[in-house]
Amino acid sequence: MKKENEHRKPPKEYIELLEKKLYVKEVGIEKRLAEVQDTIVKSIEPGKKRFVKLLKELDKSFPPNSVKRGSADGITYFLLDSAFELYFIGNNSALFIELQGIIERFCLNKACDFIAVDDIAKKILEDSFSKKTLNDVAEYFKTISLWSEEDVKFAKKITNIRNGIAHKNAELVSKHLGDGKKSLLTSIDDITKSVDAVPYIIHTIELLIKIADGLSPSYLSHPRFKGRLEAYSTVIGMTMNLFCDREFIALPNEVKYTMLNRIYGKTYLLGSEVLRYKIGEYKKRIIPFHDLLGVDDEKAKKLHQELIQLGVEIYEEMRKDLEIDGKSEIFVKPPTVKIDFSRIKK
Repeated sequence: MKKENEHRKPPKEYIELLEKKLYVKEVGIEKRLAEVQDTIVKSIEPGKKRFVKLLKELDKSFPPNSVKRGSADGITYFLLDSAFELYFIGNNSALFIELQGIIERFCLNKACDFIAVDDIAKKILEDSFSKKTLNDVAEYFKTISLWSEEDVKFAKKITNIRNGIAHKNAELVSKHLGDGKKSLLTSIDDITKSVDAVPYIIHTIELLIKIADGLSPSYLSHPRFKGRLEAYSTVIGMTMNLFCDREFIALPNEVKYTMLNRIYGKTYLLGSEVLRYKIGEYKKRIIPFHDLLGVDDEKAKKLHQELIQLGVEIYEEMRKDLEIDGKSEIFVKPPTVKIDFSRIKK
């Protein structure tokens, strides 16, 4: 007597595989290569349509001429060319692996940047994080309020999808992208191709922007503002202090002149014409002022007042420059130096 399940039909997934691999496609490596080539050639027109759809959705999520679009433009310029290529040809399996890899590496690098206090600490952290995965660090970015709970879930989901594809685990891929019923290795591509990959691309960009923008204060987002702030902050303290420290005053005048040119060099490049003029006037007076200290109090006091006034004017011009691209409130004026001329002797 035959067993009752002997004539039971094989699962639908197996039937589809047999129809696809044995009844439709020809066998042979050369045939496979030719078919892959033909598939890529035929993907050009559908790829153009996919790009039209992608751009439309990107415009919705990152409106043109907006700050958010600027961030998206920067992220995609450096990181997403390969992902766009894979999306164009419809290779969603490779696309999921690429997107997950981008997020994971970006997160690991930025986590080290965020925590490290110097280059030595950064190297140690990079070594410590080298074996971490996106699942390990996703929660960190929620803890520091850069990602939401939904962002963490997405990062973990795309990691599971990536792991399923990379390790040929169709059940895992099917669980996160399909009905959870597929189990054949050969079903993976069919599952991924049936999915709209656009939301995954957009969410990937959003996660990267949140980290890239979040690790720097918003006022540093404009490169010219950042450059001026760094240059002006470097020199304003010394300017208001009239370079009155023993080591500088004791230097030969020729050395002082060279050092002043170097110290103010970046400020000259980034500053307005008015700012450059005022710094020039300041530099004309600062070395003679040092020469007069303890020698001629009357002339020294006169130059002191002129230099203090010029220092204030330089600070105000710097604030005006910064105000062009951002908020200058973070640029704080240091106190001016107070000098007891009666106690200075040469």
